[in-house]
Amino acid sequence: MLALVPTSLYGRLGAVLSALIVIFSLIGLTIHKDFYAGKKRKGFFCFYTNLSNLLVLVYFSLVAPRLFSLSSLHALIPRMDFAVMMSIMLTFCVFHGMIYPSVRIAAEHAPHTREYRIVVCDNFIIHYLVPWLVFLYWLLCSPGKAALRAADALCWTAGPAVYLLVILLRARKGAMIEETRSPYPYPFLDAEHFGAAFVARSCALIYGVFVLAGFTLIALIHLLVFWFGDGHMLMLI
Repeated sequence: MLALVPTSLYGRLGAVLSALIVIFSLIGLTIHKDFYAGKKRKGFFCFYTNLSNLLVLVYFSLVAPRLFSLSSLHALIPRMDFAVMMSIMLTFCVFHGMIYPSVRIAAEHAPHTREYRIVVCDNFIIHYLVPWLVFLYWLLCSPGKAALRAADALCWTAGPAVYLLVILLRARKGAMIEETRSPYPYPFLDAEHFGAAFVARSCALIYGVFVLAGFTLIALIHLLVFWFGDGHMLMLI
């Protein structure tokens, strides 16, 4: 059944979702940083997952409240919300589509200890729960989505592009990441093992899919606004 929900409800729902996002991103990062493998992780910020979850935590706990409190900054909210949402959904899609299959195989042979269960729970929080909570917040509560333009589907990719450049430059210096025993945080970036052409194709594919997804989401938002106006949001119930 389709229902139109007035924007007066966004505030209460948005407050709940943003609080859950802050809580779970903080829990996930804390466990991932200090508990994983029973020791602090020196290469923690080499992983895009951790950086994107940190971005979500900082944005929803510090930046977003500031944007909402100052009327002069309200115009930034749609674009900032969209950029943060796309950045964290990249974490979910890459992990689920490219990394999870090997993680699942490794988990089948791992002893199901207490530490194992905590790590599994933490991986679920930072790779699945936080990304989808942010997506729900953006879809149902982020105001002014009609202001998004085609350029916004490209602008947010600057962050992941800078991350990729830094990681590849770091790898050229031979700096090892303890958790992977490699200069690369993710297997599909390992140019020494798979070759530069494979890495280039993988990154180009991810970039293309997410730019297309961004264009599609923005087009759908404008279509919904055209049909129903910007004072409501379409929900499936």
